[in-house]
Amino acid sequence: MSRHWTEELFLKHADLYRVLLEGMLARAEDEARGVAGLLDAAGVEAGAVILDLNCGIGRHAIHLAKLGYHVVGVDISPRLVERARELAAEHSVMDLTEFVVGDAREVADALPGRNFDAVISMFTSLGYYDEETDRLILRRCRDLTRAGGIFVLETGFRDSIARNFQPYGVFRVGSLLLLHEREFDLDTSRSRATWTFLEKKGSSYRLRAAVDLDHRLYSLHELISLFKQAGWRYCAAYRDFALREPSLDGNRLVIVADKI
Repeated sequence: MSRHWTEELFLKHADLYRVLLEGMLARAEDEARGVAGLLDAAGVEAGAVILDLNCGIGRHAIHLAKLGYHVVGVDISPRLVERARELAAEHSVMDLTEFVVGDAREVADALPGRNFDAVISMFTSLGYYDEETDRLILRRCRDLTRAGGIFVLETGFRDSIARNFQPYGVFRVGSLLLLHEREFDLDTSRSRATWTFLEKKGSSYRLRAAVDLDHRLYSLHELISLFKQAGWRYCAAYRDFALREPSLDGNRLVIVADKI
C-alpha cells in the first residue's frame, strides 16, 4: 500500500520541508502577535495553555511563548519536533513550550488527560485528508478544549485561490529550489500538486525529491459549517491578522470559533 502524501513529505522528506519552514521564520513573530491579539480579545490571556496543532518546527509556538503563553506543539514528524525543541532552546523558552510527536487525527492519544484554553492551526494544515477526517480533527480538538476556549485557524481561501489559480510556481529557499506544478479540481475543491525539490551544487542543481500533494481547500461557508458540525460556535472570519474582512483579493482566511 502506498503511503499517504503527508507521510512522504513530513516523514520521509522532513529535512527538505524543514528548510521551507525555516524560510518562513522571519514572519513568524508578526503572525504570532496576530494570533495573540485574537486570543486576548477572546479572554485567553498570557499564562493560558495553547495547543499548536501540526506545529512544524514550532515557529509560532516559540513566539507565543515569548508573549507569556504556555504552548504545546504537536506534529506528526519526529524530525520537525526535534527542530522545534532546538529552536525553543535557542530562544530560551523551553520552560513555556512542549513539543510532542503525534498525528492530528489522534491528537487526544498524543495528549492524554490534557486540557487547553485555545487551539491554533496555521499554514493551511487542515485539509490534508477528507472532510469527515477534518470534522473528526476539529471535534477531537474541541474535546481537549475548556468551555469558553477558542480555535484559531489560518488557512488558504478556496474561492480566491481558484479565481487566481497559478498552475506553476518557483521558490528559492537557501540552497533549495522548489518547483510547484498544480491543478485545481473544481468538482472536489482539491488542489493537487507536485513539489520538486532541487538542491544547488556548484553551478547546477540536482534532484532531491518529488512529492505529490492532494489538499482540500475550503470556502468560507464550508469552514463555518465544518466547525459547527464539529461542535464549535463560529465567531468571526478575517482576511489576515490585521482583521480585514475576507476578500477574493486575498488568498488567506483566519477563522475564530469558540466552545460554548
